[in-house]
Amino acid sequence: MKLFAGKIHTMKDAFYLNEYDLPVIIRNNVKIEWVNLGEGLDGDYDPENPNDFNLLRFDVSRYDGSDWTAIEDGSYCTMIQANAPYAVLQENLVHFMDTIYDDVSNHGKAKRLCEQLSWTSCNE
Repeated sequence: MKLFAGKIHTMKDAFYLNEYDLPVIIRNNVKIEWVNLGEGLDGDYDPENPNDFNLLRFDVSRYDGSDWTAIEDGSYCTMIQANAPYAVLQENLVHFMDTIYDDVSNHGKAKRLCEQLSWTSCNE
């Protein structure tokens, strides 16, 4: 992982770039990262369709003491485009973390919160 050169939101947040060259936020035992799986508005992204967009997904994981484990129902496609500026991606990760951290860090369910966050777009 490469250190993300950007403003750290709080002393307990760390930012990195993942293998997709997209920001990742880690707060104690919770990690949220952007992934680009080539998803579009209606299934796979179609670059030939001018009305389609390459959309990003966020994945939520919890550290169990030895490894990061994806949480149940913690991976959702959003309305945020893959070409969004890093600052927008980072700001949204902080918002996502602020929204779900307490539930995820305490081994609670975050499905409904993640579903709500999936509707996030760059216009919000």
